[in-house]
Amino acid sequence: MILVALATAGELAGTLMGEEGDAVVGATVVAYDPRFNYATATTRSGGAWTITGLPANAYRIVYFPANDDPHADGFFGGAAGVCDIERVEVEEEGERSGLDDSLPLGGTVAGRVLDLAGNPVPGTVVEARGNDSTTQVVTRSATADSDGRYEIVGLGAAPGGSPYEVVFGAEGWPGQWLGQSYSASTAENATVALGEATEVGDYALLDGISVSGVVSGPEGPVASGTAYVYSNGQVLAPAIDSAGVYLAEGLPPGDVVAWASSPGLATTYYPASDRPGSAMPVHEEGVEVDIDLDLPVESTFTLAFAGPGDVSEVSVLVYNDTYTVGRGDGADDDGRVTITGLYPGDYYVYVFADDAGLVSGFEMDGAERRRFAVDGSTEVRVDLRQAATFTGTVTGDDGEPVYGATVSAIEVGPDDPRTWDTTTDHDGRYTLTGLDSVAVRLVASSWWYCPSDPGWADTWYDGARAEEGAVVLEPAEGEARDGLDLSMPVDDDHDGMGDAWEREHGLDPGRDDSGDDPDGDGYANLEEWLLDTDPTGGAAPGEACGGCSGAPRASVVATATFLAVATRRRRAAPSR
Repeated sequence: MILVALATAGELAGTLMGEEGDAVVGATVVAYDPRFNYATATTRSGGAWTITGLPANAYRIVYFPANDDPHADGFFGGAAGVCDIERVEVEEEGERSGLDDSLPLGGTVAGRVLDLAGNPVPGTVVEARGNDSTTQVVTRSATADSDGRYEIVGLGAAPGGSPYEVVFGAEGWPGQWLGQSYSASTAENATVALGEATEVGDYALLDGISVSGVVSGPEGPVASGTAYVYSNGQVLAPAIDSAGVYLAEGLPPGDVVAWASSPGLATTYYPASDRPGSAMPVHEEGVEVDIDLDLPVESTFTLAFAGPGDVSEVSVLVYNDTYTVGRGDGADDDGRVTITGLYPGDYYVYVFADDAGLVSGFEMDGAERRRFAVDGSTEVRVDLRQAATFTGTVTGDDGEPVYGATVSAIEVGPDDPRTWDTTTDHDGRYTLTGLDSVAVRLVASSWWYCPSDPGWADTWYDGARAEEGAVVLEPAEGEARDGLDLSMPVDDDHDGMGDAWEREHGLDPGRDDSGDDPDGDGYANLEEWLLDTDPTGGAAPGEACGGCSGAPRASVVATATFLAVATRRRRAAPSR
């Protein structure tokens, strides 16, 4: 995400030179904050650069010279990796200048691209991708000339050299790696050293497989549309010609899945289905196979939205009954969406309506997702409800705002609860929109990229450490509720426990000691944290939960499991 300039924004400035004193011009300089949001600048004449519009924060600076520049990509101060970069502090309206740095000359990878008959393949794009902690952000490329010759320059390396994947992409051939492999995991790496040339020699492109066929409708071959052919992680999308024929040349061998779409007909997967299922095994090089597809007349599904907001801002995803295929579109000016190319069947509808101030999520029938039966031309009216909104501030227990925290409202009750998510801004403010009028619990969580990044332990509203103790909120339809503030314990060792609590109980806030059990009572420190018991007090199970006779062990395990699942859910797409 690109950083947004603020009125009180700061500035970074410096120069970027080569190790021999030559200016590096046209390089991209990137300043990453701890959430890896970023701002950029391009080096000017003399290697000068300036990044403006930076909110107060600490930044890691990374350099990316132009693709054909012989200088290597690099980290500020010559750091060995992203997390080793010394962070530069920027204050409100502050300027940090004099950030002068230099880059070494990189290594090169060179060779020649041929076909299996030994002829050059000009126009092949060859990429070198860094494959260790020093070079993991490095990708450089070159295009083969008329003799098939290429040279990739400016490759960074650790002392002693770094491994690089070398990837070949040519029209009519499958994507493939050095060592005649279709997978990075089985490919050969090229070892690159700074300032040195690595010659990998001639590479003969594997031909792969070809798939062709005829796409027909009820009246015979179709005259337009697109076929899609997948094999071993790669997809081609050839056009269907006027005779209904498609040809996909240059796929890796594997289990082939083919499907096609054409106006007025249902999108069909091989052999004759509305979803992926059967695959044709084609595991030998050079094989040509035919896969014909017959497309029935489509069913269409029109949703006419109504509600108190601007329903023209609504968009939808329509899923089949196993959620294996989804098709989406945005509403027109009248709030209508028509999804084409469908088979008859049952479908679920996910509505994106935050921008209209309406409830987002799957259309529900009570506590269950609503199933819409579609056959032929089907139209339904969908009444959307005005959404509730939660706003508040997230701070650490030190009183400082928490930037980039995820705030989630999680529905209470269902086995598959709906969630609504947002993130806090630089002032710790959040706005959670699209909420349905159902009971929810509110939780703030934070995750980190580098061990040295600041951290905070999860907290539930209002001050609970685990879901069971959190306050249940029941927003009314259209309600705007402010002041839902959360305080997250500072947790800079990222072990899930507040640092202040660790210090209070004699634990180590400088390392992950969540699994330790210093009092030997069978409860790890993290469990004691969640139960709010003394990790050094040797409490018996009954004492730990106020006389529940051993129950806290199961309870805390369930809580920890929930937290892990909830965290994964919040980091993935919302399942509202």
